[in-house]
Amino acid sequence: KIYNYFPYPYFVSVVHLFVGVVYCLVSWAVGLPKRAPIDSKLLKLLIPVAVCHALGHVTSNVSFAAVAVSFAHTIKALEPFFNAAASQFILGQQIPFTLWLSLAPVVIGVSMASLTELSFNWTGFISAMISNISFTYRSIYSKKAM
Repeated sequence: KIYNYFPYPYFVSVVHLFVGVVYCLVSWAVGLPKRAPIDSKLLKLLIPVAVCHALGHVTSNVSFAAVAVSFAHTIKALEPFFNAAASQFILGQQIPFTLWLSLAPVVIGVSMASLTELSFNWTGFISAMISNISFTYRSIYSKKAM
């Protein structure tokens, strides 16, 4: 709704992320919640996760500003497909064929919705896809960090 009145998705994203960082810093400063000590090794593991999360958030907002929110969420429904593909081809985990079959209706449904979407434009579509890929890499980096 905000983009109908304030069409600046990058600014909105930066404000979202800034408020989140300030909230976390203040809560840590007062001791709520308890957190594990952060050293340089942990920070090196978490920076890629944070960068992927920030990129995914920004591109989601760009997509929401460019196309109907329902269409952006429809495209983002492909995230489980991207996660399965990344798990198999990047992490080397064997994904069962039945899981791939269960994802087929999602891929087909998103394809059909994209073909018939009235608010379709490439900026919104590509932004939503970059968001999917960013959140997938966030998941991969999180698994590697653990």
